[in-house]
Amino acid sequence: MATTPRRKRPAATRTRDLYLASALLPLAPAAASIVAAIEPGGWTGITASLVRGLTPDALLYSAACVVVAAPLAGVAVTASRRTAQSHGTPHLAAGPDVRRLVAATGIFGAVSAVLTLGRLGPSIDTLSFVATSHLVLASVTLALAALGPLLGTLFRDPLDAAAVALCLTATAAYGVLVAGAPVGMMPAPVLKAALLASPIMSIASAAHVDLVRSDIWYQISPLAHVQVEYPSWGTACLSYLAVGCTALLGMAWRNGHGRVRALEQRL
Repeated sequence: MATTPRRKRPAATRTRDLYLASALLPLAPAAASIVAAIEPGGWTGITASLVRGLTPDALLYSAACVVVAAPLAGVAVTASRRTAQSHGTPHLAAGPDVRRLVAATGIFGAVSAVLTLGRLGPSIDTLSFVATSHLVLASVTLALAALGPLLGTLFRDPLDAAAVALCLTATAAYGVLVAGAPVGMMPAPVLKAALLASPIMSIASAAHVDLVRSDIWYQISPLAHVQVEYPSWGTACLSYLAVGCTALLGMAWRNGHGRVRALEQRL
């Protein structure tokens, strides 16, 4: 029985969907922070002060979303380019992929910043908090999104790339929190590096949240009982931007190498 070939979606449509998803994604953690704090039947108890107080929680939910969504978006962007190549399109340059990921990161960060500013209300302190926390959020998002296309050039199957990307980001994000007793015995410089490598911890620090001493992690993680030095927002921004740029350059190099090989095969 003959099957109808799947119609290729135009690149403009895929780009539009990526940007739309980036704009809508911040709404999920913003709503989740409120839903999680409201008891069943307690919707009448939602007040402006409650919403303001839950703003740091919304940023933590955003961090959890980014750990999953950003690398998958990066893999999807690379997979769409490979699909175009499999339909006979010449080996495409990586530049448009980089621009899409940077633009999507900017859209996500801008919408999240507007939502946060709306929750807290305009003031000098609020503007400073929103700026620093979202610079970290955007740099983390870009670094994790850049990991996706880099792995997409290393693995033939996008599912393999997505699985490895999620394993790496989840380990980096939560490994230092759930590793148990060995974490408490780490030398201070190693522990500081592990905290910086965790997107969750970096964003929590930028949001002024002492995550390891929250109720759940105080019971689980030994970090709550040792001296913890959180990374500064400036250090986190520079570090994640460096990682993101390195990953994007690596992806571009791999793609350029592939273009050379394809040209050699045609010749």
